[in-house]
Amino acid sequence: MKQILFFILLFAWAGSKVTINAEETNTHKEIILTVVQDGNEREIKGEQSETTSGDVPISRSIIHQPVYAYIYNGIVAVAFEEILSTVTVIIINETTGETVYSEVHSSPAALNIDLNGESTGNYLIEIETDDTYLQGIFSL
Repeated sequence: MKQILFFILLFAWAGSKVTINAEETNTHKEIILTVVQDGNEREIKGEQSETTSGDVPISRSIIHQPVYAYIYNGIVAVAFEEILSTVTVIIINETTGETVYSEVHSSPAALNIDLNGESTGNYLIEIETDDTYLQGIFSL
């Protein structure tokens, strides 16, 4: 009986000395892109026409976003939901105003932009197609 008690106390003592260091392994974050038209961000709220009264529900539609962007371990991944003939992608360091990436791509399906050599801070991503202009802010 003393041996069992000894082993239980030994394991309890050894267990209290074990420390576990955990790191966040998934730093995958979506970059929220907003559609900009004529210098103004597109509002998602529906608008009420002059002919409808306040009692009639406002019709709403889903805004289709053709491009999504994500940041993962210093790499910006841009995924295109539809085929676009020409896409311009610009990434600007907001602190310095320096353009750290600027490329024109023809019919891309996806892009991976490595920003591991860049300094930490806030960045602005601009994605422009023939008829759509998207902006998003992210941090490194």
